[in-house]
Amino acid sequence: MEASKWLPRSALLAFLLGAGVAQAEAFSERGVYVFASTSGCPLGVLSDCNRIALDDAHSRVELDRAAGTILFRNTQDYADDAVIGDVLLHGQARAADGRLVPVSLHLLVSKDGQDWSTSVHAHAPVPGDLSEVKLDALRVEAEVDGQRQVLLTHEQALRTLASPSTAAKLAKQFVQVRDNRVEAAKAEYSDITIALGLGKAALPAVRASLHVPRGHADLAKALQHGDWTLELQALRSRLPLSVIQRDLFLFGMEQVELLQPLREAGFAKHDKLLLGARDGKGYLSFRGQQVDYPQAGTAAQAFLQDSFIGLVLSGQQHTSP
Repeated sequence: MEASKWLPRSALLAFLLGAGVAQAEAFSERGVYVFASTSGCPLGVLSDCNRIALDDAHSRVELDRAAGTILFRNTQDYADDAVIGDVLLHGQARAADGRLVPVSLHLLVSKDGQDWSTSVHAHAPVPGDLSEVKLDALRVEAEVDGQRQVLLTHEQALRTLASPSTAAKLAKQFVQVRDNRVEAAKAEYSDITIALGLGKAALPAVRASLHVPRGHADLAKALQHGDWTLELQALRSRLPLSVIQRDLFLFGMEQVELLQPLREAGFAKHDKLLLGARDGKGYLSFRGQQVDYPQAGTAAQAFLQDSFIGLVLSGQQHTSP
């Protein structure tokens, strides 16, 4: 993945707005593009955390902050329902216990032939209802035969976060988050198990942990310059391969040679993937093999902000003493 596709665009955007120039940003080619959120980011000190991802070279997206629109263009004909991209918007909301927590809205955009379709879901680090939802006011559209088809309105995004559908509530019940932390180590560790199923029948699927030896007061800074370890362990085989492949793309890791077995066949039971750094020098480990990986902090930052598992892990830091 070209490094330029990860460059923040907030400085350019601020200049254009300050100069009174109404100019849209355009994204094309396969890649992951970040842009500023005015509603907050999970790793607080950052601002460029909203995301547009394009899965192939047939799409072009225009982001017009002045008009409040994200416009997809894609004239390619797809034989099957195919994911062509997504939009991830970050914000914040008030949890049932009164805390302000980071939240995100994920819109997956697909095409079947020339027909557009979407799926939308919310990410939050805590269970229960949310209120006072704050999210950038953006409308997502697709160009169809010269006309604009609305894929998601700002109002729909807010409702998805604050008032999830019955189907979404059932899906959340199927995904259980178990806190593995020991009280004495909460300041340095996040540790969860994701189990799939209902009640006692739920089966562990993934264990994820984050260790920052001197605590998480400034997690974004620690990821770039400090010592830390992020570990993912598969607790079962047959985790969805398409999800694994897309995550490697989204987090900038699909071309890493060490991870080609993971990209081709997925996780075997008990496989471990580790990202980490010692004195700011990044490394990557998989199936017992370790390589230097200078992009470790950037990949971990994207995972902790943009994935449900990562949002829960980073959210545990906000509740640590």
